[in-house]
Amino acid sequence: VSFLFGRAQRSLLHIASNCGSYECLCLLLKKSQGTDVNQQDVAGCTPLHLAARNGQKKCLNKLLEYKADANIRNNEGLTTIHWLAVNGRTELLHDLLQYVSNVDIVDSQGQTALHVACQNGHKSTVLCLLDNGADINCLNNEKASPLHFACSHGQIDTVQILLNRNAKFTTDASGNTPMDKCIDGGYSETFLILSQAMPKLLDQLILCIQKEDIKENMVYKVMSHVCIADEGDCAKILKGLSNQASTMGHKLLSVSSVFENEVRALLRCVKFLCR
Repeated sequence: VSFLFGRAQRSLLHIASNCGSYECLCLLLKKSQGTDVNQQDVAGCTPLHLAARNGQKKCLNKLLEYKADANIRNNEGLTTIHWLAVNGRTELLHDLLQYVSNVDIVDSQGQTALHVACQNGHKSTVLCLLDNGADINCLNNEKASPLHFACSHGQIDTVQILLNRNAKFTTDASGNTPMDKCIDGGYSETFLILSQAMPKLLDQLILCIQKEDIKENMVYKVMSHVCIADEGDCAKILKGLSNQASTMGHKLLSVSSVFENEVRALLRCVKFLCR
C-alpha cells in the first residue's frame, strides 16, 4: 500500500483518493491500518489534498477518520483548506474546519484560504471562512489583502461581502489599492461597488488621468460605466476632468522640467472629456 510509483511518486491511497474510489480506499486504509495516510507525492500532496482538490467528500471524511493531517503543506505551501477554498467546496470545508489548527494558515506566497476564495469569487466559501474566524485583513507576502484579490479579478459578490464586513482599504507593496486593481482590469461594476462604499474614490479615479502608466482603455471603460450608471457621478467626472485640464493647462504655461509628460497628460484628459 505504501509503495510510491510513477513520475508523481503516488501510492494506491493517492490514486483512490484522487479518483474518488471510496470502496477501494476503505480497503487500502483497513489493510494498512492508516499508517500511510499522510504520505506525500513528488509535489508534496497527501491523499487528503487530492480528495479535497477533486471534491471527493466520502474519501475526505474516511481519510480524516484514519487521522489524516489537514495541516500538512505541499511543496507550494498549500494545505487542504487552500484546495477546498480555491474550488469553492464549502460543504467539505464545513466538515474539515474542526480538524484545522489555523484557518489563516498561509502558503509559500503568504496567501490564506480566504485570499484564494475571494480571488475565485466563491461567495459561500468566503462567508464560511469569515464565520469561522478568518482574518479579513490578512496580508500576503506582497502586502495584498483578500479585498485586493477580489478586486483584481472583478469578483463583485466577494467584494460586497468584504465591504459589508468592514474590510480595510490598504495599499500593497507596489503601492496599489483595491481600486487600482479594479481599474487595471477594467472591472467597472466592481469599481462601482467600491465607490458606493467610499465616494472619495471617484476623485481618485479622475486623478488617474495624470499617471503615465495607466491603461487608457481600462480607465475609460470604468469611467464610462460610472457615467451611465449615475447622472450625478457623471457630472462629477466631467467637472473633475475639466478642472484637471484647466490645472494642467496653467501648469504648462509655467517653466516645467517634465514638459512632454504634462502635455501627454493634458491631451489624455481632453480626449477623455471629448469621448
